[in-house]
Amino acid sequence: MKKFSTIFIVLLTLSLVAFAGNYKQVFPEKSPGQFDLAAYALEMQTKVSWLMSEAMPLTEKSLISVTVSEKELLGIENYKCDGCGKAASQRFKERVGMVKPVDFLVSGKGSRKTSDGGFVYTAAIESPGAVGLRVHFTDVNLPGNAALYVYNMDGEAFGPYTKNGEFWSNTVTGQIAYVQLHHFGPASVSEKEAASFKIAGVGYLGQKFLVPFYQQKKVLEGIARTESLCSYNEPCVEDASCYSGTAVADAKKAAGHMLFASGGWLYICSGGLIADTDSSTQRDMFLTANHCISKGREAGSLEVYFQYWTANCGGSCYDPIGTCPRTVGSSILDSSRDGDHTLLELSQSAPSGSVFLGWNNQPVANNDGTQLFRISYPSGAPQAYSKHSVETTLVECTSLPIGEFIYSEDLIGATEGGSSGSPVMNMNGQIVGQLYGACGYTLEVCDSEENRTVDGALAFYFPQVEEFLDPEGGGGPGGSEMHVDSITLSKKQKGSKGDAIAKVVIVDENGAPVEGADISGTFSGDVSGSGSGTTGADGEATIKLTYQGTPSSFTFCVDNVTHASLTYNAAANVETCDTL
Repeated sequence: MKKFSTIFIVLLTLSLVAFAGNYKQVFPEKSPGQFDLAAYALEMQTKVSWLMSEAMPLTEKSLISVTVSEKELLGIENYKCDGCGKAASQRFKERVGMVKPVDFLVSGKGSRKTSDGGFVYTAAIESPGAVGLRVHFTDVNLPGNAALYVYNMDGEAFGPYTKNGEFWSNTVTGQIAYVQLHHFGPASVSEKEAASFKIAGVGYLGQKFLVPFYQQKKVLEGIARTESLCSYNEPCVEDASCYSGTAVADAKKAAGHMLFASGGWLYICSGGLIADTDSSTQRDMFLTANHCISKGREAGSLEVYFQYWTANCGGSCYDPIGTCPRTVGSSILDSSRDGDHTLLELSQSAPSGSVFLGWNNQPVANNDGTQLFRISYPSGAPQAYSKHSVETTLVECTSLPIGEFIYSEDLIGATEGGSSGSPVMNMNGQIVGQLYGACGYTLEVCDSEENRTVDGALAFYFPQVEEFLDPEGGGGPGGSEMHVDSITLSKKQKGSKGDAIAKVVIVDENGAPVEGADISGTFSGDVSGSGSGTTGADGEATIKLTYQGTPSSFTFCVDNVTHASLTYNAAANVETCDTL
């Protein structure tokens, strides 16, 4: 494969001055508590019941009908990318819906009085064929004791929304959404007359947004799942529930599935929570790609779904509506085409049990063989896992220079439309960049020979986000710890005896191979005994144990790793034991 001079680039959802300071790193922070799905569902159902009991009877004047034409539906279903075939660089967004303009003004004067002396107004939005609806509010003017709610009849209710001005609601499933203004009494005549808002637009979500729901339905109807994730994902895409380890577990609790409005359409991307150096507070910062969100209005429309994963390895796909905690609204802290990054601050707190990922701004783009991984939402599916190895020699698109961008070869899994913006991490779980897209000759998702995954490099754009990620000016040099990246077992039979072989790879916290690490471990099962080995320049050590007989199965566990200058962090191991 040659270096590219003219090349087609695909962005997987929706783009020079190198940093020359001290390298810094931050480790993950965990938010307190644990998200309780049952309590969440009960809370919404209780809210729906209350809103329905207080609702004002609907009339023709309080019904908003939103229709989507066949041509508009095709604009959702058949959308491929911006500028396809017009330039060497193509931007590919995952479009899942559209925004229909509405001009519906509500005043408190038309409301109904409630038993506590307050008032309520109810409107209904109906859009045939929609699988979900969102509401774009503008000109909102709410008295101090007033709030807006959006709900349906299926146990989904969001609010109270108390912000004045402009904002987007959460998504509710189905073709009908109810909007309710509620003032908790008593209310004065002036408060009633002053209360008002406008429904300026309705977000219509097509079937592409809830494709996982239909996949789950197939499984429930007895059609077996044969793909590695969902039926619409490429076969090389891997279910994140099949992978474990401390760093992977943290990344799952940080990853967010994004839904936002841009240019009259609704799109999906991926992103993740990111920590700063101020351990005394927890700021709800969220990293994604500039080609996903780059404008304030796009950020304001953002809805993020967290903890959207399959129940177990090989479990059925499902839709995130009503089943995942979520936030709505955000603002831009920094956004630039430099390294294709956008750093957001969420308007609402991340759900309990979330993890804010650490980061490391040490450059990795030129470190061949450095291993990285990510959690993303390809094509809007539940969380997928992919593992990559930094590549510096085979492919470089002229508009994406190495250093500003990180090129890598897919080792496990892959990314698709919807994955853009997903943080890429070293094997210690620290963010080193976020997904831009792909560069290659075929641009086939599963063709890891002819294509390379491309990420914007945190090391490149760090000076632009340093004031937010490093407000205390803390951190320190990276590369002080090491852990087990992988264990591969095999056996070599020689007549009545043979060798049990364990190949163990050790990397530092930046994912770089560690040379000179001494590994000790134990074989158990049909083969028992201890062994040791020392890693070479590729970070790999081979440990052998000779046995008698023909063992059918054995296990190898790493007991300890020592190094002259690095500390062994067993908690960061991708795996500590493996079984053949």
